[in-house]
Amino acid sequence: MDAPQERLPSPRSDLVSGGVWAVIGVAIAVGAWNMDRLDKQGVPPFAAPGLVPGILGVLITLTALAIVLRSLRRGALTPEGGTDPEASLDWRRAGITLVLCIGFAAGLVGHGLPFWVAAPAYLFLHIALLQWPERRAAGQVGRGLALAAAVALFAGVGIAMLFQHVFLVRLP
Repeated sequence: MDAPQERLPSPRSDLVSGGVWAVIGVAIAVGAWNMDRLDKQGVPPFAAPGLVPGILGVLITLTALAIVLRSLRRGALTPEGGTDPEASLDWRRAGITLVLCIGFAAGLVGHGLPFWVAAPAYLFLHIALLQWPERRAAGQVGRGLALAAAVALFAGVGIAMLFQHVFLVRLP
């Protein structure tokens, strides 16, 4: 049995969400650009406080513009551009994501668990819970959990090492 296919959001909702993310990305990039570079204290440019947020802001903006372009190609500005009844927000997935993000920020990080443990735990739960219905329908629950564990472990530890050893950011 095949797993259900992901549905694309309606072109108009892509246009709106892409526009919102573009504004957020530009705001992050501008804020990062305006941060003190600490060059007077001898901080090298690759370790400046605004470098990573600036890169992320630019990447968010570029990704948002790709979403906007996709929406325009799919007819977002036509009268029927926002009338796809099959394309609706999956509130269950959005709720899971919101709860996990708040739990990660408020409950895991900085409250006893080191980042290199909290990040893989968060990633594992996020991947496993969001893929659960599709994996169960396809009879691949074990494989899905193993894949979620592998991705979470490598990404979580990799992110922690990157921030601590390359960006010289001390994580909780």
